[in-house]
This record gives sequence, C-alpha cells and structure tokens, in this order.
Amino acid sequence: MPAERIVKRTSATSVVTLKTLKKSLEVNLDAAPKKPVAVDEDVSISLPKAVHPYPKSEKERENVINRHTGRKVTSFQFQVYDLCAQIPKGQISTYKYISDALQSSPRAVGQALKINPYAPLPVPCHRVLDSKLYVGGFMGQWGTGEKIDNKKAKLFHEGVTFDNTDHVDKTLRDKLIFASFMLPK
Repeated sequence: MPAERIVKRTSATSVVTLKTLKKSLEVNLDAAPKKPVAVDEDVSISLPKAVHPYPKSEKERENVINRHTGRKVTSFQFQVYDLCAQIPKGQISTYKYISDALQSSPRAVGQALKINPYAPLPVPCHRVLDSKLYVGGFMGQWGTGEKIDNKKAKLFHEGVTFDNTDHVDKTLRDKLIFASFMLPK
C-alpha cells in the first residue's frame, strides 16, 4: 500500500511540506521565482480573445445570460462590473471600495465578481483585492491554488507584485490603489 502524501504548495512563502505516514519533511526553497506561473492563455491581457463583448445600454442588458451560471445577469452585477471596468491597468482596488461606492457589502461585490462573464476584459476582476491588499479570491477560489496563481500572474504582468504573504508589496501600495469610481447616471 503506498504511503499517503499531502503536498502543500505555497509559491509565495516558498515552503513545501511533504507528509507521509511515517515522517514529515519541510524544505525551504530559496531560489523560488518571483514571477508567478500561470496556466491560462489570457495572462497577456492584450490578447483579443480575452476581451468579451460588454453590453452598455439598459436595452442590451435586459436579457443577458451569464455564460458561467446560465442565469440572467442582475442589475447589481452590472453595477459591480461597471465600476470594476474603471480600474486602470497597473492599478488595483478592493471589494470594500467598490461596495462603498454602491452602498453595498464587500461580500456581495465578491459574489458578483466570482461569476464575472466579462473577465479578464472589459471587466478586470483580477484587479480587485481584499481590504488588507491580500491577493484574495479569484473565480471562486480563495488564498492559494491554480486560479489564484493566474490572478497573481495577471497582476504581475501589469506591474503589481506581492510580498511573501501574498499582500501587495508595501512599496507600491500608495501608487496602485484606485478608488475614484464614477457611478453611471
């Protein structure tokens, strides 16, 4: 019978923990790359296929079906997407800043972005982080994993880097925050 193995992969902390039934081994990887590795094809945001048609008018939005859920996109979701689309390349915002602009909650904003059918462009939800500027979630995943690695790779491509705890690099924070949302009239 093969030994049970649990592998904990954390690219940010560069620590790999291997557990077997008989022993535990921790290895520190000093030479870990700073650039995150992504497996999705749209890390280079300039790719034309990464841009999804976005309905602008109320008439166009009436019967839009979300390609991820098969459900109609709500007016609240469109409000979140409208604000998120304002975040410029190379900048980030937070669920809280968006929710404050909408007089809503950060969790509701996160739920709308979790099923964003217009990612990565024209609604770049990868540019939205938690209030402490932690990498946060992406496509329903939180903290670590392939989808989070993709989010970090997209942000790295846009000039946003993270420290070893997956928070935005402290030296960049003030320059990167976007909170000047304009509500549609």
